[in-house]
Amino acid sequence: MNTTKTFKKPYFIFALIAFSALACILFIPKSIEASETVQSEKKVYSAHADYPVVNTVNELEEHADLIVSGKYTGNRSAYFQTDDQGEVVVRASKSEFQIEQIYKGNQPDSVITVAEPAYEDEEAIYTIEGYNLMNTFDNYVLFLGATETGAYRIIGMYQGQYQIDSDLNTQSLTSNSIETVHFEDEQKDHYSLLKEQVLDFLVEESNQSDIITE
Repeated sequence: MNTTKTFKKPYFIFALIAFSALACILFIPKSIEASETVQSEKKVYSAHADYPVVNTVNELEEHADLIVSGKYTGNRSAYFQTDDQGEVVVRASKSEFQIEQIYKGNQPDSVITVAEPAYEDEEAIYTIEGYNLMNTFDNYVLFLGATETGAYRIIGMYQGQYQIDSDLNTQSLTSNSIETVHFEDEQKDHYSLLKEQVLDFLVEESNQSDIITE
């Protein structure tokens, strides 16, 4: 069964220079039952946006200017978008990411800034399309788009970020995975299918790299 969403509106571009596209979005509380079992008892506020929905890793690769793996360094700052009255309408984050491997694109710096469509404070979690902020414990592969500010944006919200480990062949997505704690059911199915393809992509890239170095 196809559970993928499609949108007729123009693609939403999540970038530090383009948050104004979300000025009319209101964060609406969603169920925190799943969040309580995996993360904390914080309230979760979720917002929706227009964004490119992809069905294959090839589409993700086409949208991305940079594909990298590595770790979040622990350095993160808030990035808020306000309306004409000064009210905060979008809460997002700028996160520092340490690159360990590049699969597509060129990046001379080993540490980059990534715009993440989510924000967390002491009382609540704010997310756009269920996106979950990176943590310092896991490795990630990111599909990124360049911006004029020098920072990178996550491609397709949740579709552009995946937790990985050193043994790519054993990676799987469990029903209570931290990756999907804020997802709607159809997003979980969609993400699971994409992640399988992403892991196959990484294994293939790794095998090709081994052949080249032999």
